[in-house]
Amino acid sequence: MKITKVIGYGLSSPIKSKFTYYGYQTNIKNIGIVEVHTDNGLIGFGETYAGVYCAELIAPTVKYLESYLVGLDPHNTDIINNIPFIGRSGLVKCIYSGIDIAIHDILSKNKNVPLHQYLGGSLEKPNNIKLYASNGSAKFSPKQIENDVKHILDLGYTSYKMRIGVQSKDIDLKRLETAKKYLGNHNLMVDAIMGTNPNKWDYNEALNWGKNLEQFNTLWLEEPFTPTFVDEYSKLLSESKTKIAGGESLNQFLEFKIYKDKKAVDIIQPDVTNSGGIIECNKVVDIFGNKNTAMHVWGSQVAINANEHFAKAHNVDYLEVPLMELEINDYIKGNGTGIDINITDDIKSKYKLKNKIDFKL
Repeated sequence: MKITKVIGYGLSSPIKSKFTYYGYQTNIKNIGIVEVHTDNGLIGFGETYAGVYCAELIAPTVKYLESYLVGLDPHNTDIINNIPFIGRSGLVKCIYSGIDIAIHDILSKNKNVPLHQYLGGSLEKPNNIKLYASNGSAKFSPKQIENDVKHILDLGYTSYKMRIGVQSKDIDLKRLETAKKYLGNHNLMVDAIMGTNPNKWDYNEALNWGKNLEQFNTLWLEEPFTPTFVDEYSKLLSESKTKIAGGESLNQFLEFKIYKDKKAVDIIQPDVTNSGGIIECNKVVDIFGNKNTAMHVWGSQVAINANEHFAKAHNVDYLEVPLMELEINDYIKGNGTGIDINITDDIKSKYKLKNKIDFKL
């Protein structure tokens, strides 16, 4: 089996919910898709997190990468080393993550099994992955948080993540009080979104927030700093009683290893659509352990399925389930093999990428 073609493209899907999400100018979300084709007729699908921020760059970047991949056997686990060094980090690596997912989609389709089974997950032994509902936009009012929590409880979730750091601290505390009131003894996770939020916290502010969150019995505080502030992460972890989570912005194994060596987080949050795909995330779980891993997900059903299959294969502790309902998700289900995704030409045409970048802080 040989790779014959690799293509990438952006799609734009309406958001079905009536909420206004922080960063989204309209109720449309862009996603980045990669396809890998082989000489035996199989097509693998993957998603890259780059679609959220710069979907229009995916097609030309994948076109650049294609010349290094065509003719290779997808079973070759060292494919990334065929790519020049400029493609092994940053945006290009993020987009390559989608290629790696698509390759693994092909490999499991070739065996006619779901991806988690191909990766070694057991069909007999039940996994203990905890699913948590991820919504709670940083722009939500306390009343919207109340409605949001009631909604996730109705759906059967027992863990909820909300965002803070955009509104005033007094309002954020009121929002947290509201969430905890309706969650009761269920889990609350808090995301400071400092990887994208332009209103950065300094160390003392992050430490104070860690103390503030103790009263809500918060499971973790996520991304209290921009990802390059590793020393601040390490110091906060040593001084905070609230657990610290992060890692969604990292896309090289070396970066994850630095976090591990410096004891920067209690909970690591890789995402196969950004963190180098399946191959790199395997290494991340190896060094952090499955019970200290919570898979990050913030994409379409492609990203959800890919991360879920990875989580099942490794029996990781937590899996994020974004409640931003995308219309396109209703139309891209596959046949149960691979990551269970199929994107037809009709779907590509219907959800063709809008020219305007829709995500802006």
